[in-house]
Amino acid sequence: MRWLLNSRTWSPSSSQFSYCLSLLPTPQQDEIIRFVKFEDQKRYILSRLMQQMLIHVVFNIPYKEIVISRTKEGKPYVEPCYLNASAPNVNFSVSHHGDYVALASETLCLVGLDIMGDEGNDEPEEYIKNFRSYFTVLEWDNINSAGQDGRQLLDQFHRYWCMKESYIKAVGIGIGFELRRAEFFFKDGNIWGDSPCLRLDGIERTDWHFYLFHLRDNHWVCVSKGPPGDAIESFKKTLHTINQLWKGKQI
Repeated sequence: MRWLLNSRTWSPSSSQFSYCLSLLPTPQQDEIIRFVKFEDQKRYILSRLMQQMLIHVVFNIPYKEIVISRTKEGKPYVEPCYLNASAPNVNFSVSHHGDYVALASETLCLVGLDIMGDEGNDEPEEYIKNFRSYFTVLEWDNINSAGQDGRQLLDQFHRYWCMKESYIKAVGIGIGFELRRAEFFFKDGNIWGDSPCLRLDGIERTDWHFYLFHLRDNHWVCVSKGPPGDAIESFKKTLHTINQLWKGKQI
């Protein structure tokens, strides 16, 4: 499943917002109301409701009975007791940036999702310099070859950043992963392509697939899909089917 919402278009009344809030567990309700800005509350509640809705739709579980846990690295996962033969590895990834809130899910392969967009940077060249250490030489050259226009420079930076984030979200890695280990490139040399490839620790991984999408308001989305055997141990324990022959096919 792929869901994308623009929180700006949602203007709930007080009663509507209260009802949506009541669908979530009490600890999550407390987290939401601690946000000072209403826009932040809306993004957070939409993200949580999308996760709840996913489990409800896939497994037909009443909202009040849904339990979504997190690994020690912070990766949300479906309790293994819900999984079945038709959906042995239901996993999902959520992201929000600006007004957008999105969710991607898969029943077998790993999935990762990240949104990155404009934050009103007036000096894009100075801004992206802060992130130089996270990119390989190839990636950094591609970002800076986007053109003299600051908009294009930021677009390329956002594209590469959400590629990397979608990968680490898919495998369930928390902070501490060396982002330069995952190098992204385009086989045809077109740095504005929408299907990047991955080299992990210098080895091309044809069993991973990445998809880039351009949204309005200068935002980019990347969705990644890969073999469940690549999940880190704490996340792998939540999946039912690990040893799967992918044969380099899209999954």
